[in-house]
Amino acid sequence: MNVILVATLNSGYKFSQTWPKKEPYLLSFPQTGYIKLADLSLTVAPIIAFITAYLQLFYIGMDNLNTTIAMSLLILSLPVHGYFLLGKQAEADLPSGLRSWYREIEQQLQSSDVEIKQRVNLNKSKAHKLTYMDLA
Repeated sequence: MNVILVATLNSGYKFSQTWPKKEPYLLSFPQTGYIKLADLSLTVAPIIAFITAYLQLFYIGMDNLNTTIAMSLLILSLPVHGYFLLGKQAEADLPSGLRSWYREIEQQLQSSDVEIKQRVNLNKSKAHKLTYMDLA
């Protein structure tokens, strides 16, 4: 189970790095917003957890140390949860409408660039099961 969790987190992080973040995709796919939230939480969550712990310990004192640690760990777990969900989304099958759109994009890319042709040819071995990671 531990290996599956780490593999899913790694897949989610790779998915967030390969997914295009340009304007036309913001309206078409909800994954763009999820990726922005996961990336933002990765940078902001440690700061918020530290400030929360500091303020609680400063104003309430050491009496609520257990609550402070639990709240900080909860805040620190938000990016992990985001990348886990992105990893699950990256491994999900494409709907039929997106599969046909993927084929159109694949044909356009094959006629344009040699380096992209090699990437597309690598993905053809998985042609029976297209995922969101392939679309990215």
